Amino acid sequence: MRRYIPLLIIGLCVLFVVLASLLYMTQSVGKKQVADKFIPVTKTLTVYTTIPVEMASIIANEYQKEANIQVNFIPVSKDELLNHFQQDDIENIDMVLTDSRVLENLSDANKLTSNISEEEDIVNEQFKDKNNSWIGVWYDPIVFCYNLDYVKNNWHIPLTWDELAQNNNIKIGMTDFMVASAAANVLYSLSEDKNVENTMMLMQQIHPKVVRYAKYLSTPVRMVGMGEADIAVSVQSEAIRYINDNYPLNIIYPKDGTAYQLTAVGIVKDSKQQVEANHFIKWLLGDDVQISLQKNRYYYVPTNYTSLTYKEFAGKNIKFLAKNNVFDDNARNAILDEWVTNIRLKN
Repeated sequence: MRRYIPLLIIGLCVLFVVLASLLYMTQSVGKKQVADKFIPVTKTLTVYTTIPVEMASIIANEYQKEANIQVNFIPVSKDELLNHFQQDDIENIDMVLTDSRVLENLSDANKLTSNISEEEDIVNEQFKDKNNSWIGVWYDPIVFCYNLDYVKNNWHIPLTWDELAQNNNIKIGMTDFMVASAAANVLYSLSEDKNVENTMMLMQQIHPKVVRYAKYLSTPVRMVGMGEADIAVSVQSEAIRYINDNYPLNIIYPKDGTAYQLTAVGIVKDSKQQVEANHFIKWLLGDDVQISLQKNRYYYVPTNYTSLTYKEFAGKNIKFLAKNNVFDDNARNAILDEWVTNIRLKN
């Protein structure tokens, strides 16, 4: 019988260890359940937006964690958004997050409320409405994106639009102005800065060097990264994305000025949640949203120059072309039609 005593002791020890482990796991799970306990959302903001659905989802999830407010983004096209407001189909809509030109139209139609805070007052005047009815939260400038091998092998790199047009030994990739408003901003801004006639002459010089007019904003950058073109006329966000993927690229801001697309936000005049909407705008102007977007490969320049994420961008003193707010929609369509007819469709 004595020879079984050690085995009995060992068995009891094993049983004790198992019971202790189970007790520890139970307590840990209990603590986790308390920590992860569902906290009901107290408020909801409903926002019309034209930004990508995935991007809107990232913003909504991050803000709910931060402020315990659910943001319901309703994705619409620019035309649909304007139609909703024209038909007063905006019941329970609190805010709009979209291209600044859309918000300019809504402001002119008296659909937005005036709003100002210390954070918004910091933003440069060119990125907000003069009556404070909307404010830009981030922008995406047009850049020259070069292949590093081209830079190494050529002593003269075009740094301006005129130099780009006059260089006969360069292959250019760019997005078709007809398919992307961010690309078309180049045409409108140059037309306002240099006048339409000079801009068309510039585009006529650039046209023979264009390897491809792409359908997507990312394609010209990929072409340059793969050596299919020497330079891309591209939005900065796509260029940074490919640079972070280790493509051999370099960004240059045109010295004579560049265009940009501004994403802005405004509060609907009849919204019953003005205070909550204002807090959301303050958050959109901060670092948290930019950090979340960058983690998910969205790289935009914040309009809040005091933010840490703004200071990380190399191009903090970009020279901009005119804001392209002289031309109305009819004039812009006429400029685009002239480019298509006299340049794009000609050999």
